[in-house]
This record gives sequence, C-alpha cells and structure tokens, in this order.
Amino acid sequence: MRTVTLGYAMFAAYGLIVFLEYPLLPYFPYATLELLEHGSAMLILGGLLTFFITLTRD
Repeated sequence: MRTVTLGYAMFAAYGLIVFLEYPLLPYFPYATLELLEHGSAMLILGGLLTFFITLTRD
C-alpha cells in the first residue's frame, strides 16, 4: 500500500508543479519554469513504475 501511495504522491507533485507554473511566472524566468515542468515529467515515469512494480509483485 505504501508503494501505491508513493506513486500517487509522484502524480500529485507533478500536477502541483504544472498548476503553479503560471502563477510563478512573474517571479522566475520562463526558461527555468519550463525546465522544471519538463524535468518533473520524470515523476510521471516514477509513478508509473511504482504501479507496475506493485502489480507484478508476488
């Protein structure tokens, strides 16, 4: 159950980063925020991998 919670947390963190991108635009350069958004897509991969690990466990 902890593994599934970790997967959901990764999806939630990615969603929060994407949600906060535009409100933070006046405070940070656009290139930095865009790099953060695209780099945080690794959280989606991590979330999917944790679900896959959970499903394939015996």
